[in-house]
Amino acid sequence: MSNVHPDFISLLDVCPGIKIQADYSTIQNFTGQVVPGYKAQKAYMARSSAEALAKVQRAALEQGLSLKVFDAYRPVKAVAFFQEWAKLPETRPEVKAIYYPKFTRMNLFEQGFIAKQSSHSRGSAVDLTLFDLKTGLDMDMGSGFDYFDVISHTDSPLITDEQRRNRMLLKDLMELGGFRNFFQEWWHFSRRPEPFPDTTFDFDVE
Repeated sequence: MSNVHPDFISLLDVCPGIKIQADYSTIQNFTGQVVPGYKAQKAYMARSSAEALAKVQRAALEQGLSLKVFDAYRPVKAVAFFQEWAKLPETRPEVKAIYYPKFTRMNLFEQGFIAKQSSHSRGSAVDLTLFDLKTGLDMDMGSGFDYFDVISHTDSPLITDEQRRNRMLLKDLMELGGFRNFFQEWWHFSRRPEPFPDTTFDFDVE
């Protein structure tokens, strides 16, 4: 029996055609491990946030595009895991090279790339990109999800004009649904106002 909170809903149930990648349910993420609390490649959000994202998905589909979600609701236990992970010695240089080549683990918190408390745990935030329905390929955003570097800042001067247009297209679409971008991460958006501004959740993604 699922323990998903009744005020949360799977994005697949309200956003037709959306793709769920759910990196933290696999080892393909910056920790190199399946993150605690992620038991399935699914994505949930608080119902009002999910319904707002459905509006964004419909607008994307009209342009021959679709949303791909890397992460949405994030259990509190996962946020705590990231904090503990940051305190451990570096043991996976090959993973570090992919996600945070210029920083130590602890630097990621100091630089603001990883939060000690996350709007993801309140059901209002989502990490995502756009892909082209004709080619099936992700749009070129100039850096990958969870690539912790200044090039991932939404307005980074280090990207090409095409990459900037793609980022702005995603940002414009998300703002249509009432989502606000986090300037250090082109992929991160939070719904405003938040449905649960003072409440975090810890049920598993399953």
